[in-house]
Amino acid sequence: MEYSKQTLAKIDELASDMMSPKEIAHLLGIDELSLCDDINTYGNAARRAFFHGATVTAHGLRKSVRELAEAGSPFSISECQRQIEAMLSEVTI
Repeated sequence: MEYSKQTLAKIDELASDMMSPKEIAHLLGIDELSLCDDINTYGNAARRAFFHGATVTAHGLRKSVRELAEAGSPFSISECQRQIEAMLSEVTI
């Protein structure tokens, strides 16, 4: 499916608001199966927009957790350790 720049920007925005692909489809009046398929297709513009929005939010949240860990929060320290392990599991060391 082809998406306008405006629709891709809205997918990005809604993903950054932590909306699921199905929720985004309903809010934008897009067929949910088509949007989900497009998000699951490597290289698709909808996938790039969705993951960009989700990643921007994840980055902000993780920065906040890291700051709390640096201030000594026990939960945040363990969450940072879990995030580091998850991050390293995606690469060959």
